[in-house]
Amino acid sequence: MTDPDELVEGEASSTIRRRLSDGTEHRAAKVPHEPGELRERLTRLGWDVEVRPTSGPFYWGRGRAARPLG
Repeated sequence: MTDPDELVEGEASSTIRRRLSDGTEHRAAKVPHEPGELRERLTRLGWDVEVRPTSGPFYWGRGRAARPLG
């Protein structure tokens, strides 16, 4: 769950603000995906990808263009 203080543009926003241990603030886009849906979506866009669960709600993935881009 996202801390309400991190939300940049309200509840519906995917933009969050994170403060690092050195005190700097950064914005990030937080976009949730299910591994299968993400793999299918990227495959349709021409990517060969592998997405695997790690711990908790996190996933690990790698990929490359299935065909030359351009």
